[in-house]
Amino acid sequence: MVIYCGLDPSASPKKSSGLAFLEPSSSLLIFLLRTDQEIISTVKKYMPKIIAIDSPLSHAKGYRKVDILMKKHGYKVLPPSWPAMRKLVDRSIKLTSIFEKLGIKVIETHPRSALRSSNCRSFKDLLSSLGYSEISKIADFLNQDEKDAIIASFVALYYDLGETVVFRAEDGEVYLLPRICD
Repeated sequence: MVIYCGLDPSASPKKSSGLAFLEPSSSLLIFLLRTDQEIISTVKKYMPKIIAIDSPLSHAKGYRKVDILMKKHGYKVLPPSWPAMRKLVDRSIKLTSIFEKLGIKVIETHPRSALRSSNCRSFKDLLSSLGYSEISKIADFLNQDEKDAIIASFVALYYDLGETVVFRAEDGEVYLLPRICD
């Protein structure tokens, strides 16, 4: 059984991080966790093949070149140099290092941009188009962290299938969903 993971980390354990595990033919599990240890132990329990993280995975002064490339294509991303973003990037880099030591491939994504690249009108539309209409029925009860983690888990799946849209520059790569909705 191959499992894909999406992580929408918060900058601090004071706020919940969304974590989603996708097993394409059978299940989608969603967690809200606070501490690095909770995130790490949950990841260890499910051992996904790929984790897509909603966070820059490198620092820069201002915008990274990959961020500028995304902005040129109309995607709204924040620079990793903003104070709150720096904390997020630090936490994400630390978690990435731990996941990679476990043998898990880690990629960077931006779920709001991934939803836009999918050409779906909404999160519910994306879920329905991917065959997860049962989950779309509870979408109104999910918070944004949970939704972003779910979208990121689909990015991890499409990365494994070799079907993502990628923005690549010398300072990073950001993976998004392919066109899913017409």
